Amino acid sequence: MFKRLVFIGLLMAAVTAVQASVITLRSGQQIKGEVVVSNDEVVIVKNSAGARFQYPAAEVVSITDEEVETEQKVAEAPKADKPQGKRMTFLIALTGGGAVVPQDHAGGHIGGELLIGSRYIGRKEIFLGGGIGVHGMFVDGKTYTFLPLQIALKVPFLEGKHSPVFGANIGYGFGVSRNCSGGIYSALELGYRYAFSTRSSLLVAARTQFQQAKIDAVETITDDGVSTDYVSRIGRSFVTIGVHLALTF
Repeated sequence: MFKRLVFIGLLMAAVTAVQASVITLRSGQQIKGEVVVSNDEVVIVKNSAGARFQYPAAEVVSITDEEVETEQKVAEAPKADKPQGKRMTFLIALTGGGAVVPQDHAGGHIGGELLIGSRYIGRKEIFLGGGIGVHGMFVDGKTYTFLPLQIALKVPFLEGKHSPVFGANIGYGFGVSRNCSGGIYSALELGYRYAFSTRSSLLVAARTQFQQAKIDAVETITDDGVSTDYVSRIGRSFVTIGVHLALTF
């Protein structure tokens, strides 16, 4: 038993590291093998199959030793990429809260968004995508509806199921009701994200939105006791503060 173990050990040592040489000839040819004889007249090389070759010493430019690794490597399991789920994802969101038009009255706001993008940038769980939304502002008894085309960014601060998250949207909100025209749209949010899995998560955040617009304003002019109403477009910015709910999947 001891002799067998010694034999196995010697065999493994012989397999893992075999000292070989590279003989370079003047013709540029290179021969790999074990140098058996090397003197001023001749160089004899034995290859891995045991065959011997003889070369005149004058034809040999150099002899370089190298260690030939023949050890069988254990295949490593491929490292799993950190994002285990699909990279492309959908985001559906609902937003509601109060709306304020500076220099006018306050009211309410409700809206929704559908975004498509990548849930990961590199190996970081950062949502970056774009899409469309619809937002309604209810101020002073009037309804103003906008259709924002936007780019959105959602950045969780921590890894794992629970994390605070920051979000930002920017785009252009088209006015789709007759009493307004559109302008630049932007939003900022700060909240909490719960990850159900690597594929889906829920976001709850406080959000502030800004929507530039031109809205209809009625001006009454009285001349000689006759009052006439004139409708003109004036520039306004809708500012909303509310709660934002988003589901990614």
